[in-house]
Amino acid sequence: MDGGWARLPPLPGVSGAWRRALGTTARVLISDVHQLAPALREADRVIAEVDDLASRFRPDSELSRVNSDPRPEVCVSDGLAGLLAEALFWSRATDGLLDPTVGAALLAAGYDRDFSQLGEHARAPAAPSTPAPGWHQVRLEGTVLARPPGVLLDLGATAKASAADRAGSRAGAATGTACLVSLGGDIATAGTVPAGGWTVRVGDDHRGGGEEPGQTVSLLARGMATSSTAVRRWFRQGTAMHHLIDPRTGRPAQGRWRTATVVADTCLQANALSTAALVGGDGAEVLLRRFGAAARLVAVDGRVVHQGGWPIAGEELAALPLQPGG
Repeated sequence: MDGGWARLPPLPGVSGAWRRALGTTARVLISDVHQLAPALREADRVIAEVDDLASRFRPDSELSRVNSDPRPEVCVSDGLAGLLAEALFWSRATDGLLDPTVGAALLAAGYDRDFSQLGEHARAPAAPSTPAPGWHQVRLEGTVLARPPGVLLDLGATAKASAADRAGSRAGAATGTACLVSLGGDIATAGTVPAGGWTVRVGDDHRGGGEEPGQTVSLLARGMATSSTAVRRWFRQGTAMHHLIDPRTGRPAQGRWRTATVVADTCLQANALSTAALVGGDGAEVLLRRFGAAARLVAVDGRVVHQGGWPIAGEELAALPLQPGG
């Protein structure tokens, strides 16, 4: 197929394709096989736009240019301003568990290139870690961005999910049919939900298919996201690293949970909450209750909690009790 897309195996009433994108895997499913091509074109446009704006691994992206600009105040494009505004909103909403100022901490951990090029092992030791400067030091007024010198911004916790929302919305509008867009397991849907919902396999790794323990659910919500410390891992001189940074320490999050899946009105909201749940550790259930979110949490020992109306049918992992008030 054009654009590097490859057909997915056919499913009843669904046509789809996949390709590599944004350092992960993009999938598009649509209920009208004749509308797949225009849906893929819309997804391609959004993926290219977000990559041009927010890639941390491309020196020519707008975000990279901003990070290398020594001036404390710069003007950014409307597109990047929109992505920054989303990141700052969810930083505030999660009490700083999401924080776009973790860029230097990611570099210190060794995440300095696209994950596909990182390799499982890195020879250099991890650099000393310090807490992130803090999202509250970033000010955005329209398209004017101010931040202290040396702050490196990273939008990995929000931009990909936002791209899924945008791609789903545009594909749905262009085709007039039900569609699902998944970017690295961050899922957005548009159009009338198919009868019975979209069938989604939930596990630690969206690439695992049905081979690893997990749960198959029918997705009726507009957005779903899974965050996990069990994947995107590498080692720095024998020390395990992953991509979810706790801004309070500047190190990869070490909490009670290894995987969190959340459903919400948008993929962006679902991903913000799933990431914050892992970083928040013992406070994850309280955070999710505050937003009334349905979630599936997998502990580091492999046991699972269903919260906020998440269905238990088909669960393949042993259950943990909810915390008091859960």
